[in-house]
Amino acid sequence: MKNIINFLCIVLLSCVVIACQEREYLPISGSVGKPDKVTDVAVKSVPGGAVINYKVPNDNNILGVKAVYQRNGKKVETLVSFYDNILNIEGFVDNASHLVQLITVNRALEESEPVEVSFTPLEAPINIVKRSVQISPDFGGPRFQWVNEHKSPLTFEMFTPDSLGRLSLSKVLVSSSAIMQHTIRGYQADEIPVAMVIHDRFGNISDTIYPPGKKIIPLFEEKISKNNMSIVFLDNDADFGLHDGRPEYVIDDDENTFGHTNNNTLPSAITIDMGRKVKMSRFVITNRNYWGHAFSWGNIRTFEVYGRVDAPSKSGDWSEWTRLLDPKDCEIIKPSGRPGTDVTPEDITYGLNFEFDVPFEIPTFRYFRLVVHSTWSMTTFTHPAEITFYGSTNF
Repeated sequence: MKNIINFLCIVLLSCVVIACQEREYLPISGSVGKPDKVTDVAVKSVPGGAVINYKVPNDNNILGVKAVYQRNGKKVETLVSFYDNILNIEGFVDNASHLVQLITVNRALEESEPVEVSFTPLEAPINIVKRSVQISPDFGGPRFQWVNEHKSPLTFEMFTPDSLGRLSLSKVLVSSSAIMQHTIRGYQADEIPVAMVIHDRFGNISDTIYPPGKKIIPLFEEKISKNNMSIVFLDNDADFGLHDGRPEYVIDDDENTFGHTNNNTLPSAITIDMGRKVKMSRFVITNRNYWGHAFSWGNIRTFEVYGRVDAPSKSGDWSEWTRLLDPKDCEIIKPSGRPGTDVTPEDITYGLNFEFDVPFEIPTFRYFRLVVHSTWSMTTFTHPAEITFYGSTNF
């Protein structure tokens, strides 16, 4: 028995050693001789690189085509399957001419004579995006905006003052969205330094990007008082006064109270008169503490929000209202990403409050309208606990 155990240990150790060795690519056939070169090569310069088309030799032993070139002083090799006839060369940030060798590789890992081509890249995506960056004052901090027309995956590092006033990394976003903006809040209306740096996946880094004068003065932001707020009842609004709920409870600054609609009423709209014109920076939806967390029963999941300056028609005609956010941005996201009402400790710890920024270009308005489309338990009713607004009444 002891010999058997020792043998199994040796076998297991051997497997571990083999598994830990660096992977080695070996020929999958015997030598068949040097393969033919690619033909009909066409090169097109693109932002940050080139697209190379070619014709693969008519040979069943061809494994693929390899591109060999220098980028940022380092040798780069890119291999694509013989099923493809296109190579994408990326990651260049200059406008110099670059050489690329195209090499056919067969299943014995034998290589053809290289076909050499050259290209001059167009302006790199990271540089195009850098020129579009705007850093400007927003409520409570700086607003970073940029345009990424080629939708290149980039990393954006945003710098703001730390507790000692030193410029420090505050936020990192990875995005390929065509248009983006992000606001960092929590600052008083005093001058602060801010900056941004952009990285791409090829190791290229932009110069540090500053606003004019390298500083901004954040706009003063306050929580909008609910003392003068009231619910406006429009003909196509839902009744939020069912099952111990009252519509005014969604603006009473008490997370333990709630509005509650009836069954079969989604989508459900509620309209709030904020009592004065507000330049809104953000709003917070507070879900009800049901089953110990925010992701259950009739708690809001997807919604829409609208604004209006003047008193709305009693009919609730939607054509009179301005949408505040794109519908794709109107969803409460569970931190863990778990489906349905399944939650993790992370979800429970997150709490009940969910914040949504209002684009700075939205003008002042007085009337706010929330439309609930779906809930976490897919109920046909909803029961929001609170809606809270931030911004300025003196804009």
